[in-house]
Amino acid sequence: MNASIIAVGSEMLGPTRVDTNSLKITALLELFGIPLVRKSIVSDALDELADEIDYSLKHSDLLITSGGLGPTEDDLTREALAKALALEFDVDQTIIDKLEQRFAARGWKMPDVNKKQANVFRGQTTLQNDRGTAPGFHLEAGGKHIWVFPGVPSELEWMLETYFEPGLEEVSGGRTRHRRVLKIAGLGESAVEERLKPFYDAHKGEPLTILASPGAVELHLIFDSKDDIATRERELLDIFGVRVFGFDDDTIESAIGRLLTERHETVSTAESCTGGLLSQRITDVAGSSAYFMSGIVCYTAQAKITLAGVDPDIIKANGEVSEAVSIALARGIRDRFKTTYGVGITGIAGPSGGTAEKPIGTVHIAVANANRYEHRKLFWPGTRSHVRWFSTQSALDLLRRFILQ
Repeated sequence: MNASIIAVGSEMLGPTRVDTNSLKITALLELFGIPLVRKSIVSDALDELADEIDYSLKHSDLLITSGGLGPTEDDLTREALAKALALEFDVDQTIIDKLEQRFAARGWKMPDVNKKQANVFRGQTTLQNDRGTAPGFHLEAGGKHIWVFPGVPSELEWMLETYFEPGLEEVSGGRTRHRRVLKIAGLGESAVEERLKPFYDAHKGEPLTILASPGAVELHLIFDSKDDIATRERELLDIFGVRVFGFDDDTIESAIGRLLTERHETVSTAESCTGGLLSQRITDVAGSSAYFMSGIVCYTAQAKITLAGVDPDIIKANGEVSEAVSIALARGIRDRFKTTYGVGITGIAGPSGGTAEKPIGTVHIAVANANRYEHRKLFWPGTRSHVRWFSTQSALDLLRRFILQ
């Protein structure tokens, strides 16, 4: 058995959108030992899409499509499947009823164009979409399996877990491979590679993939046996220790959330150059209200004094972008909101404002509790968004390691 993937959407053939859905589909195929033989991106054009469907089914046993199930005129996946496979539609009134209820719950009237999403393939299986308006489908034609999913990533991910993974379990005979991802903070890709030399020497020819992502490095283990993965994982933990902040779908924010929750501890933040991005990242984690008490953006000297309680003499003596001010921010915000930890960030994100002594990209980060503090001075070359993102990543890693200590 092999598979093909079609990502539908003209926008992905231009410079503004990237197909990321295929990566999630491919990861599942890999775990079930199903090779991917073709992956394509097709524009919102009926004939081209129908031709690609026909070609893919001639060369694979399993076809997965994403996108083109919306209510607009250029959403043509249903029509292309009908053309390629000579299928007919029925109207599912229950889908229309659910759509109308969904719009009504928001105080809106459903546009008539949305009724198009109630067109279902006669005699085939409709997959309810609890995350959006477009249902998916499972079709069988000529002994081939066709899975049709919406293109919105959050909707597709839910449907892959709910429908596609059990479907693969049934047709493939079960999972044949297992994956484990270890996530490392505070080291670059080359530094990780250097530390892995003894591991490589001990396990020549075994699969280990290193992937760099913004502010982190991922180590991917893939084995047929869970026991093998567990053994290699322990070896890697011995090498990297506290640098490993999480596994698989963990983020550094979620790892910190777990630590704080387990310890019944809290945190507050005072940010200057990052403009609230640190608070946003922390509160992106569900349940963060249990441990995140407050975050302030103190962009000016007066704001640092008024909102975070920084002594004006500290700013006068050291400047706003300094070790002393970052520590005062961390201590001040912790005191103000009575949290276990306080985090302070101050820096120059650019593209202007730098000096010879404090060039653009200079950032000071501090974490404090009632008894001690830690500080880091960093320099991030790059764009404004680059400086801001990596500053928050470093702040989160410093907070995580401070908690563990």
